[in-house]
Amino acid sequence: MSHFIIVFLVVCFVFRKPLGRLLAKRFPDRAKRQRVLGTIIAAFLLVIGMRLLALLW
Repeated sequence: MSHFIIVFLVVCFVFRKPLGRLLAKRFPDRAKRQRVLGTIIAAFLLVIGMRLLALLW
């Protein structure tokens, strides 16, 4: 499962400009766009934290 996250992060980094344009069209309001990105990042951090906790349990 963790290799999917790594691949997803690499793909997001490589295609960050087209993804940014896509998000800009979908969410023209900058504050809302930042909220959406913050939610996505928080969800990824939560999943990674839960996986680390389960690994070390």
